[in-house]
Parts: sequence; structure tokens; C-alpha cells
Amino acid sequence: MKGAWRLTLAGLVAWAIAASALAEGEEAAAPQIQYFDLDPPFVTNYDVSTSKLKFVKAAVAVRATSQAAVNEVISHEPLVRHEIVMLLSRQTEETMSTSAGQESVRTEALKVVQDALKKETGSTQIDDLLFTEFVVQR
Repeated sequence: MKGAWRLTLAGLVAWAIAASALAEGEEAAAPQIQYFDLDPPFVTNYDVSTSKLKFVKAAVAVRATSQAAVNEVISHEPLVRHEIVMLLSRQTEETMSTSAGQESVRTEALKVVQDALKKETGSTQIDDLLFTEFVVQR
């Protein structure tokens, strides 16, 4: 009886050690999400087809899967900023005045940033682009 109890206890200890090692391995394998703010916020005019000036102010952050990806954004920040400014300045009042339009601008901004980084570095690990502030003056 004592032997069976010791065997069960040894099995539980071995299981706990294996589960702990597995959990540590999963933590090490999980990507570390990084956020990087593109400061200062973007301020540009848009819808230049009319005589009235219209402005947008957008604070932007990118989400990446590693510090190396954030470093890529930092290294190519002038290009990234240029692509976003050009995208924002091409927008129409109809696009900028609705939530759905702003969301489409956000997804397009993600794509242009990913494309620019891919062209410069050969790859990109930017998962998302977020507007942390978005103000439109019409």
C-alpha cells in the first residue's frame, strides 16, 4: 500500500514538472506584442477638390509581433509617415465623415505601411495600425 501511494505521488510530481516546463515553453514561443506610436500625430489637409480647407489630425500607433519589427518601423519612419500623409490627403469628405469610411482609411493605411516596409526590408511583421485619435475639421 505504501509503495502504491509513493508511486502515485511520484507520478503527480513528474506530471507537475512536465506541465510547468510546457507552460514555460508556451510562454517563450508566444509572440510579444509591441505597440509603437508614430509621434507627432499626423495633421494634413484632405479633399483638396473644394475651395474650403479641411483638415484631419490622426494619432497613429502600429502593433507588431516583435521588437525587431518595431525597429524596422523606426528605421523607416520617414517613409511610413509619408505614406500615411499621402493616404490621408487623398481622402474625400464623404469618406472622412463616417465611421465606416474612417475604418476603410485605417485598413488602407495598414496596407500601405506593410507594403512600404516589405519593399524596403523584404518582410513585415506589422499586424495592425490603430488610430488612437482621429479629428476631422470640415
